[in-house]
Amino acid sequence: MPRFRETVRTLLRERLLDAAYEAVADRGFDKLRMAHLAGAVGVSRQTLYSEFPSKEAVGEALFQRELERCLVGIQQGLDAHPDDLRAAVEAAVGFTLTLAGRNPLIKAMLTSTGEDGLLSYLTTRSAAAFDLATAMADAYVTEAWPTIDPVARELAVDAAVRLTASHIVQSTASPEGSARRIADTVVRIALSTGHETTAPPAGPHPLQDRSPGPEPAHRP
Repeated sequence: MPRFRETVRTLLRERLLDAAYEAVADRGFDKLRMAHLAGAVGVSRQTLYSEFPSKEAVGEALFQRELERCLVGIQQGLDAHPDDLRAAVEAAVGFTLTLAGRNPLIKAMLTSTGEDGLLSYLTTRSAAAFDLATAMADAYVTEAWPTIDPVARELAVDAAVRLTASHIVQSTASPEGSARRIADTVVRIALSTGHETTAPPAGPHPLQDRSPGPEPAHRP
């Protein structure tokens, strides 16, 4: 019986969060009303408040659920290409860009952008989500590709997360196109050693003295 009650409670919680997500995506977090949320699911306000004591608690639960879904999708993208760093990055970034394009909560939590009360509510949580995504990606790359230089790996992971957030906000390309470009950049950084040198240009150095030599002696 306790397991049955727990299952029912879990299903109710998911229905409430689904309804809350639809309301926030449609009208914004500021216009979310607990009474409307209870009515949308067909439960009493007392039942709603026993699960979520406040509007802020609903927002917190929504944030956690959407973040977990995002991270699971990123992980699946990476896992799908264990032997191909470029393809793994492209899959993970492509998933994130596509998800953010249709999920305003994901966009807000990864970029600290949003409308009405959602922005102020998620600002501090966005930083936490950003750090969590970075830590997860770094741990994965460390395990999957241990031969990558540690400094290059750290720079590559940071670039992947920041470029993805930047493209969520202002990219004009498709998610697939952006993902390919980001993956190419990240792989170049990851495979660098920090000791690359640029070959000197052919011909005289640009700063080399090019003053003419002594003029030949004149014949009498």
